[in-house]
Amino acid sequence: MIKQIALGFFIAISSFSTAQVTSMINKENTDSSTKVYGFSSLNDKTKAYEKYNFLLENTAAVEFSKPLLEYGYQSSNMQAQENGVMIYMVKDKKIVDQWFINPTFYNVFHDGIAYSYDADKLGVIAEKYPLLYKEDKRTFVSEKEYKKQRDNFFKDPYNLIITEPDFTYQGYFDIQFPKNEQFKTVEDVQNYLKPIVEKLTKKKFDISYGITEKNILDRNQFTLSVAGDENIYKKIKLQPELTKGEWIPTVYEVTIYRKMN
Repeated sequence: MIKQIALGFFIAISSFSTAQVTSMINKENTDSSTKVYGFSSLNDKTKAYEKYNFLLENTAAVEFSKPLLEYGYQSSNMQAQENGVMIYMVKDKKIVDQWFINPTFYNVFHDGIAYSYDADKLGVIAEKYPLLYKEDKRTFVSEKEYKKQRDNFFKDPYNLIITEPDFTYQGYFDIQFPKNEQFKTVEDVQNYLKPIVEKLTKKKFDISYGITEKNILDRNQFTLSVAGDENIYKKIKLQPELTKGEWIPTVYEVTIYRKMN
């Protein structure tokens, strides 16, 4: 009787565990154009997890690795390493999904949730599909300058992942407000600024209050940043007691992960 109960319990647990298994690769998120890459951190001077770097760039490689990229039940262990292993699912050189694996803690994070995973399985993939890679950063002064080189970046077969610059804002500037009867709170400042900026541009802009050293140490003022096009900076007219900082143009940076083997 005890053996029967134990066996029943084992089957129930096995069924539950099987139901919890999920692969990073499935029919819903992959097709013939999908690439999957495993990147250890380039900041890790020990290169302890470089042995887990891999690249899957064809259907056969993806199918081979599918069971090795299965992770288990949701884990209560939310610990994470500074230098773990990133798994990127990529289409057209753009990241469409990602996982962060912590070999020391036997877990993997996806969408902020930890699941159980044994990173040694990555070694099996990496042995068959090894990868050496580097990170390349380039800066541009304008969207026009970047577009001249964009096609070449995407045509280069050694470029695995390309993180493109954000051209939403041309730059930003700060405005310092005294804390007084008119401007008692950050909300008061934002309510004052927003309609002024809206009259100066039809393009997207952003008004933000950062937890900066200035705002922390000097509680008698509020310093807010206005991000948008340069015309806002040139045309804006403020009350005499308000201090407008310098215009700081955005540095447009593209990050490219390149294959070296």
